Amino acid sequence: MDKKNVWAAKLLWVIVAFIISGAVIWLFGTMLQKERQQAMGDTSIVYNADAARMDSPPPSESSPEVEKEPSANASQESSIADEESSNVAVDGTGVTMIGDSVTVGIAPYLQEKLPRMTIDGKVGRQMSQANEEISTLVAGGNLGDRVIIELGTNGPFSSEQLRSVLQSLSRAKQVLLVTVRTPEPWVDSVNTTITEIGREFPNVQIVDWYGASAGKDQYFYNDGVHLKPSGSRYFTSLLVAALAKS
Repeated sequence: MDKKNVWAAKLLWVIVAFIISGAVIWLFGTMLQKERQQAMGDTSIVYNADAARMDSPPPSESSPEVEKEPSANASQESSIADEESSNVAVDGTGVTMIGDSVTVGIAPYLQEKLPRMTIDGKVGRQMSQANEEISTLVAGGNLGDRVIIELGTNGPFSSEQLRSVLQSLSRAKQVLLVTVRTPEPWVDSVNTTITEIGREFPNVQIVDWYGASAGKDQYFYNDGVHLKPSGSRYFTSLLVAALAKS
């Protein structure tokens, strides 16, 4: 074999060796990359599982208090429901409610429980307007023999004004006079007048919304007056229970 052919043979072997080496390196690199991808995939799964657990942290020290309040409310509302069922059921026939924007807000919940009742609510209404509204309802044949008065949120009133309203309802079988909850400075005066004057009339029953709603800020919107759905249902349950006592 001449020198030319020898060099050609050597070059061929070098090329073959280079190709083989490249193939081995590529194969090894591919296997290593797959192993790394698998390892990364496993890590990702573990991380996601940990993240899911982090989304639901264990209860903090305050959690028992948070859970305790709804439980207490549920128990209280359950007790009210039991009281309703133990008395004569009412469907709202002969029941009329006269109130302000709080009454407007709870009207759908009242109608659900007492579909036959008459609900007369108006935003901004004051106790001084109650007698005129009562006269209008009487003229239209819409004043029932059981009347709920929910007024005082929008301003104070005198003992004489409230006494006049209750005298106009002296023939009613039952009058529910509701105390109010508002951050306004007249709240104590209003509730005192309601309580004191209401006691003068044998057909009047005080529904103490102010007392019943104490410590239940979760029932109110930020204004501290108007009610969220849960508060509306609670208020409604109090009124239905009071009506059922007659």
